[in-house]
Amino acid sequence: MSQQPFITDLLNELKLKYVDLLEDATKFYEEYDALFGLYAREKARIHEIDEQVKTIHSYKEENGVFPQIKDQPDALTYLQELADIKQRTEQNLKQLEPKVFAGFEKRRAKLNKLSSLIVENVVKEKDLTKFLTTIILRAPLAGDHTRCPSNEKAKPLYIAAMAAKFLMQLIEQDLVKESFIVDRYPELVESKEHPGHKELDPETLEVFKKDVLQPVIEAALIHNIGSYSNDAQRIFRGNRYRELDENTRKDLVRIIYENTLNYLTYGLGSPKELSNTEDESQHAVELQKFIFKQTLLANYSKAQHPLGNVIRIPMIYSAFMLSTKLKHDNLLAFRAYGILKSGISKNIIHKDFGEIFKQMVGRYPLGAGLFFISKETHVPERAVVTGLNPPNENCAIVKQLTRRQLQFDDHTQIKVTPQFLIDNEVARTESDFGPEYYKKQFPKGYYWNPAELWERDIDQKRFWRRDNQYKEN
Repeated sequence: MSQQPFITDLLNELKLKYVDLLEDATKFYEEYDALFGLYAREKARIHEIDEQVKTIHSYKEENGVFPQIKDQPDALTYLQELADIKQRTEQNLKQLEPKVFAGFEKRRAKLNKLSSLIVENVVKEKDLTKFLTTIILRAPLAGDHTRCPSNEKAKPLYIAAMAAKFLMQLIEQDLVKESFIVDRYPELVESKEHPGHKELDPETLEVFKKDVLQPVIEAALIHNIGSYSNDAQRIFRGNRYRELDENTRKDLVRIIYENTLNYLTYGLGSPKELSNTEDESQHAVELQKFIFKQTLLANYSKAQHPLGNVIRIPMIYSAFMLSTKLKHDNLLAFRAYGILKSGISKNIIHKDFGEIFKQMVGRYPLGAGLFFISKETHVPERAVVTGLNPPNENCAIVKQLTRRQLQFDDHTQIKVTPQFLIDNEVARTESDFGPEYYKKQFPKGYYWNPAELWERDIDQKRFWRRDNQYKEN
């Protein structure tokens, strides 16, 4: 097995490939009316003709005579006219198809490459948390002029990985009912590398990754790609991050939605268009995968659609992790948990799915900087949140950065309970230090931003050396 690239190299590669996908999508939309839109219209015309012919013959079978057709001398003349139009349309399609189909293959290859790289960092939670946390820690700081465009390119990668893991946890909680998904979920088997431990069956896991996780990742990667359409560009007027009034924002949401679905159908192509390229059983699987992606993209805007929420909830959450608003504060990330709770209570997100996601991410987001009172040193220590699925939502799984306020390196992660997290007033009150100590030592509050030190002061390879042991604190 080839060695996986270091996480920063992987993220750099993914970002380059994603930018390439976006540049190609921009060209797709520029050519849409003259090529892909024309192809779509010609396909629709043939479908309309077939439906008319079917209706006319059905009438004849039921009534024994052809129907009278408005502005036509008789039905047979009209049927011949339809046949002539269909023949001309089919000739036009044959001229368009080589370039259209080549576009399908090119874009599918680009998207598949992205999703195949991301999926290898999703299944094992240790890999996933490193992937997601590093995205957050590499994000530009609030005052950096590159923050909005950089976060905009990183956010789909974050959503894609989070959505794939989210779906796995929903399946484990028996909340997913679609047999195409559930039937492919691997069973737990004895690990060959680690006897006595269980793991997802490696053989069926490969099928699950290809048939289920990659479609989720791909849908997440392109869920906003309609924002690169010509219609969206007219609203942005050269500034993708400017504030919009409510009516304009609603128009933009509609435009993005419609153009994203156009990209799925005419940019990537439905398997129906390429039915001769695969054997029958594989074609059926490809069609199911396409319908799955279509379902995700068509319904993520719907608050109570179960599968739509697989993308919807991570999308809402990511807006606080990787903001593209011009005004930004690092502490915005800590509001995400409250937004999830509020979204559940107000039916903005699916209740059962929202609860699972809330438990998965906890109150303290990946990449957040916390202070906790160590049981070993009995003083506040600095740490970075590095784990999903904490023991309960108010706990944090962290990597400790200091010991007695000096740089410290340890492979072990720590599960910190609320009574030792100093943003909790009870923890401060019950500590060995009084209010004046906290006022003096933490003038900026009880959180810090690890991104300020990430590129400069933290040895990232050492930071990510984690074993599977956890200390309780």
